[in-house]
Amino acid sequence: MLVQAIDQPGIASGLSEPVLLNDMVGWRRRGAAPRDHARVMDDALAMLARPLTAGEAVIIKPSNIFNPLARGALTLRPGAHAILLYAPLRVFLLSVARKGLWCRLWCRELFEGYLADDFLQFGFDARDYFRQSDLQIAAMGWLAQQRAFATLIAWAPGRIASLDSEALTRDPVRAVAGAMDHYGLTADREVLADHPALARNSKSGAPFAAGERQRDLAAAEAAYGDEINQVLGWAEAVADQAGIPLVLPGTLPIH
Repeated sequence: MLVQAIDQPGIASGLSEPVLLNDMVGWRRRGAAPRDHARVMDDALAMLARPLTAGEAVIIKPSNIFNPLARGALTLRPGAHAILLYAPLRVFLLSVARKGLWCRLWCRELFEGYLADDFLQFGFDARDYFRQSDLQIAAMGWLAQQRAFATLIAWAPGRIASLDSEALTRDPVRAVAGAMDHYGLTADREVLADHPALARNSKSGAPFAAGERQRDLAAAEAAYGDEINQVLGWAEAVADQAGIPLVLPGTLPIH
């Protein structure tokens, strides 16, 4: 939703999960030399930054698999700003449970990649992960991302802000306007209020029905609440031991 709403003619072009960045992740996992990888990453970012229309900014939303490379990319572009969008842990687990088997498998696939990236450092033996449920694995991936995000914000607090999904969905016009301010773009709230991206599902493209998201979460709570409560308590204990904040600092100002 966010990158699609910022995509406005004459102001900015939004790129959602460009395959080129996924390819950079794959190359790194296959053993690319760090110096060679940095050189090609610089070229990749230069290519993606070319505006479709002269004068437009380019806003990129990478895939989650890119998270281990985020700091390197931002180092190559010291003038770039970033927003770290995340869902609160309970909301995330409800979403994973509600979406069913394929989302649970996606979480395991993401987790597998993070293992290859050495992105998971929680003190667990590799065999321990085989004993964890789908939602525990999902929570571990969330915690790894949350730790990385907190580290990024501490590294460059003037350039990087956080935004939780509940703030975005509660008042999308104000949230998108705040994001555009962060990127140094001019935000017209009347234009944003009529932007089609704020009225449809960013994945399926289907229009939102009033209260649809709340009903979906309530249904997931009724069906999976007990399991989620157990996983949430376990994950919070892991977060506390590892010093991982459940709520990120550096909240994006929304006026």
